[in-house]
Amino acid sequence: MTGMMLYFSLGLMILTVLSSRYWRRQLVSVRESQAKTREKMEELTKEVADVAAAYAQLTNQQSEAEKRVAKAEQDLQAALIELDAKKEAPVNRYYVLDRQEPRQGRFWEAAVRYNPANTLATDRQGQRTWTGIRRYVMIAEAERDVRERIAARFPRKAGFELVEVAPCRLNGLAVNRIAEFSTFRKPGAAEEDAKPARRAARAGG
Repeated sequence: MTGMMLYFSLGLMILTVLSSRYWRRQLVSVRESQAKTREKMEELTKEVADVAAAYAQLTNQQSEAEKRVAKAEQDLQAALIELDAKKEAPVNRYYVLDRQEPRQGRFWEAAVRYNPANTLATDRQGQRTWTGIRRYVMIAEAERDVRERIAARFPRKAGFELVEVAPCRLNGLAVNRIAEFSTFRKPGAAEEDAKPARRAARAGG
């Protein structure tokens, strides 16, 4: 009986040792799995944070884009309203007094009125007339030059009257020291030489 108890105790001890080793290996496996799961969770958390940051950035960009679109729509509506108003408004025509001759100075506009009642009989021929007021654009150093040139081109005795002289109110007009860069310029030598060649080609054709 005592021998059986000893054998039973020895078997129980061996079983306990084996069971302890087994559960230790299971515990190590669980800890490794838990560490891997924690790493995956950290990676997923980081990815979620990156996605959230990207989403916030895209949301801000979308909000800014919507603001720009709204501003562009407002500008478009304002431009359409202005365009309709300009279409209904009377057309302002400007005539260029100096077409080929380059000059120094700034752009001026001169309002000239033609009145047939003030025209002398001897001066009615050789002048191009119109009805109402014409605005001429020219380049001059000072207002005095503008008045002198208008008086020479449109004399009072021929029925013309200088109504107003003012700096030109048209946008985009500029005078540059280099003639090729000015708004109005005289054609270059190459362009002047090309004109007779084109005329000769037309005559030959």
